[in-house]
Amino acid sequence: MSRSAIFEGVKVADFTWAAAGPIITKQLADNGATVIKIESTRHPDSVRLGGPFKDGVRGINRSGFFADFNSSKLGIAIDMNHARAAEVVLPLARWADVVADSFRPRVMDKWGFGYRRLSEINPAVIMVSSSLYGDTGPWSTHPGFGAQGQAIAGFHGLTGWPDRPPAVPKGAYTDSVSPRFGMAALAAALIHRERTGQGQHIELAQVDTGVMFLSAEIIKLQAGGGETVRAGNADPRALLHAVLPCKGEDRWIAVELWSHEQWHACMETLAARGQPSAVLADPAAARHAPGAVEHAVGELTSQWDAFELTDALRQAGVPAGACLRGGDLLADPVLRERGHFWPLAHPEMGTLDYNGPAYRFEHTPSRLGAAAPCLGADTDDVLGQVLGFASGQIGELRDCGVLA
Repeated sequence: MSRSAIFEGVKVADFTWAAAGPIITKQLADNGATVIKIESTRHPDSVRLGGPFKDGVRGINRSGFFADFNSSKLGIAIDMNHARAAEVVLPLARWADVVADSFRPRVMDKWGFGYRRLSEINPAVIMVSSSLYGDTGPWSTHPGFGAQGQAIAGFHGLTGWPDRPPAVPKGAYTDSVSPRFGMAALAAALIHRERTGQGQHIELAQVDTGVMFLSAEIIKLQAGGGETVRAGNADPRALLHAVLPCKGEDRWIAVELWSHEQWHACMETLAARGQPSAVLADPAAARHAPGAVEHAVGELTSQWDAFELTDALRQAGVPAGACLRGGDLLADPVLRERGHFWPLAHPEMGTLDYNGPAYRFEHTPSRLGAAAPCLGADTDDVLGQVLGFASGQIGELRDCGVLA
């Protein structure tokens, strides 16, 4: 890692799995921390078992999702249910500045590695525990994933069209929301420890972070503005706020018109490929017949290539953007120019482009150091070089089944 990496020297024992937890620890790893990911061949990270798989070939080390969430980490295999797991886990906890987990509450306690135990052997340790419902409350021990979290947090009630069932936001939405809060909390705890030497336990509830994203809707309801309901792509404040069809299979463009100037600029641009209907002559029509207006504009946009129309509308001062697919993102010149993607070589999947950080540090640049680890690939190196275990001790632990 670069000597100037902002988290260089921070040591992390990463027991997280799936998405919400690993995204937190990825931010540390990509910015210089030594992050050791702990899983097991008997209970691997569940994301390893789900696609997309490289070349469509299933394999424990071929998951694209796992790869993206775990760059720059080291990987070791420990059977956490083994009676002698503590012989490895407790030395890891003594070594670590941060211990992260994303199990249901009390799972780490069941194994004997809850915060109280770990803080006894390492008072300065910071433990961040991410779960769907948090450590307290009647649902704290219930199983669940982000798909349930986003429903309980209120997102389903806002996504979709009013005459149809709620539409599920892409993926497990709270898995993407909560790590941003978790990383901020962890950074604050590291600053507090630097000042005081004191470690602490951070409890992170995915549902709570999701609710915070809907703060405006909650305030609006309390202030007497009524409850926000599903409205598709529309925004009642705009003259047009829509995703519209373009030429080609499943090609679309997002367009927003907020002023009469933008309205007329949009209609003049679209008139180059077709005559706008009478309903589009007056911007006031957007207020009285929004469905008819969206349909009429969509008939015009369907005559255009999405990327050509994006350029034309932007030149006219109209907010617009083609709806990009995965292949479009990988080829996008803006992302390439910004250095968003990092090519990293993986033992089984070859060289793939990984998402880099969305932020840019002026003096402490981020650096993706390595592709995601194969399951248990770094076990011997971590135990020997990081924790100081003798080779015979490592072999004995492997023979008895701890390292599996």
